Amino acid sequence: MNLLRCVAPLALVVAPCVLLSTVYAQETSTPPTNRIVNRVAATVNGRPITSSEVRARLQPYIRELMMLYPRQGPRFSAELIKAKKEVMQELINRELVLSEFESKGYQMPESAIDDEISRRILVQFNGDRDALLDNLRKSGMTYSEFRESVRKEITVAAMRSSRYDRGIPPTPDEIREEYNATKHEYRDITKDSIRYDKIFIPALADDPNVSPEQQFDLANELKARLERKEITFAEAAREYSRDMHAQDGGQWPSIRRCDLAVEFANIVFSLEPGKIIGPLLDPAGFTIVCVRSKKLAPAPPLSKPEVKEKVDDAVRRKQSEARYRQWVERLRDKAIIRTYI
Repeated sequence: MNLLRCVAPLALVVAPCVLLSTVYAQETSTPPTNRIVNRVAATVNGRPITSSEVRARLQPYIRELMMLYPRQGPRFSAELIKAKKEVMQELINRELVLSEFESKGYQMPESAIDDEISRRILVQFNGDRDALLDNLRKSGMTYSEFRESVRKEITVAAMRSSRYDRGIPPTPDEIREEYNATKHEYRDITKDSIRYDKIFIPALADDPNVSPEQQFDLANELKARLERKEITFAEAAREYSRDMHAQDGGQWPSIRRCDLAVEFANIVFSLEPGKIIGPLLDPAGFTIVCVRSKKLAPAPPLSKPEVKEKVDDAVRRKQSEARYRQWVERLRDKAIIRTYI
């Protein structure tokens, strides 16, 4: 889970009034450019993990959290702490494995790195390369640093495969079962589309005496009224919404996933039709959404060789997961690990 921050790079809690004010600050001024210092976040046997790597991993999830929890609060903080811990453990495990195998001379072809970067752009950024670059810029990571990080990760995957994924080949039934459970992961999500009803409450009200906080309260109360069925979505949109489809009862035409902001797309496509969510933080205000229908791209057939190979690999990884984790824990017990954030 896609940052409005005005504090130190890894101190990720923002006061509610500051957060809400940033919704419309860009409308009135140009924010200053702050230099992000790329500190060492941790070391594993002397191998550094940089703060930019941590930020880059967290950034897409933070943007979704900021959209879901405009006032932040305990739930926001708990989710962020959990995500940060998971990211740190992933990066530490990566360096443990690389440290163990660095003398073996593994070489990763550039084409494999290109393929993995393309996959991440598709899955994490709706196929939008510019969104990836924007994420890297906000995290203080250069593209070459990102590419090196990807190289390390797929090298670790190859090392793991060579050590633990050479067991008994999966049976056809195991492959078919895994495919049926995970086939949605192989879809081309850029071809997804969605229809939803939307209410937009601007942070800047027509009345200059009304603050963004009050507008957010209005959006919150409006969502509560919708859930209590005191007002229909169409009635609420016509009376309160301020966008191009307000007088249509908030009904938006079908829109492609790749035409939506990444973090917004991730949220609305996770909803079942009829579910109301909001208020979500928008660059200029607050949004309440009710999904009407979704049209998802079909999963590629298992008969495609590249799909079958990926499913086969997934089954093998699951079969070897326990042994792999035990091995990493043994590496951890012998390693010198220091964290600084």
